[in-house]
Amino acid sequence: MSGRVLFVASVAKKHILQFHIPYLKWFKEQGYTVDVCAGNDFDFGEKPKIPYCDHFYQVPFYRSPIALKNFTSYREVKRLAEKNKYDVIHFHTPVAAVIGRLAVRKPRKKGTVVLYTAHGFHFYKGAPKLYKLYYLIEKLLVRFTDGLITINQEDHGVAKRICKGKKCLPFIIPGIGAQLDKVGGGDRQAIRKQFKIPQDAFLIMSNSEINANKNVEMSVKAAAEVKNVYMLVCGNGGMLRSCEELAEQLGAKDRIIFAGYRYDAKQLLSAADAFIFPSRREGLGLAAIEAMAAGLPLIAAANRGTLEYAVDGVNAMLYAPDDYMGFCGALRRLSDDKELCKILGENGKKAAQKYSLDCATAAMTDIYRQMLPGLTAEKKDAALKENASKA
Repeated sequence: MSGRVLFVASVAKKHILQFHIPYLKWFKEQGYTVDVCAGNDFDFGEKPKIPYCDHFYQVPFYRSPIALKNFTSYREVKRLAEKNKYDVIHFHTPVAAVIGRLAVRKPRKKGTVVLYTAHGFHFYKGAPKLYKLYYLIEKLLVRFTDGLITINQEDHGVAKRICKGKKCLPFIIPGIGAQLDKVGGGDRQAIRKQFKIPQDAFLIMSNSEINANKNVEMSVKAAAEVKNVYMLVCGNGGMLRSCEELAEQLGAKDRIIFAGYRYDAKQLLSAADAFIFPSRREGLGLAAIEAMAAGLPLIAAANRGTLEYAVDGVNAMLYAPDDYMGFCGALRRLSDDKELCKILGENGKKAAQKYSLDCATAAMTDIYRQMLPGLTAEKKDAALKENASKA
């Protein structure tokens, strides 16, 4: 095979590099020219470099889909798609996918295959009513999409409903691929020494963007309450400063360490005794799966993403996102019960295998093969009928 493919996402370093290199590699191995269109979030002075990428087009996408600056992004994506005549364009991240699918309507009519992977719809059961707007937007855009790919059962159910009667195929994959072979392997004692954490302390770890949805402040409150617990927080975000101030106000500044964004977070898991993940909303939760793969018991909020793999009392302890007493109780229980930690951790390690990079890559490349240009009308109609019968 040969042709040209474009991957589009909001940022390059923290999205394309982190999640999609195996898929860029797969297309290169099939003989494709591989392009990437994304915002440049590389560090100042750092030369942008993306493996298996022939051309990197730096196009910024702004968080709000109605931001006026996104009209410039729309025009640039439209220009690229019409000039380069891509066989496949694969969109990721919500704003880039909204702007991009509108921009490539003309190339799609001429045969470009348009895919969108929803890493977690912004609308979900229990979401604020305002979030219904996101549902209406996706329902509109599905008519400009050939394949809608989801990573959890709840979202897949929605995808099947909104694709019904449209020429768009709904798919589900087991996440975007956890690199389980790169999890752990760090020196427990050396890591604790680096962050000035006592060797005998019970250490919980958090690894996520620090924003309202990730609910890191709940982790901070619970860790501060349980006096024998230390916490290592990996990540940056708009609520970083407020979480740091909260830790200081609660008298836990010395026990709650904010390490910033860490590219070695997978290795730092080796120093932890448990992983805390109180997100209000998750498409799946790669960081939690990686922690389970490292053998750590999971303390998490029960949401559509974590419920894909986390089973309360089997490999995790699950609570509502605002259940402060529940999270505190989990920390007390696990810090006092090494045997329970071991059981939950071993069960979690088994559950994580389903979400390995090999499993995700196999599922995604099957979709690529099905959707690549050249798919006969008969086969596509058969696939549409099969999906319709399951809806």
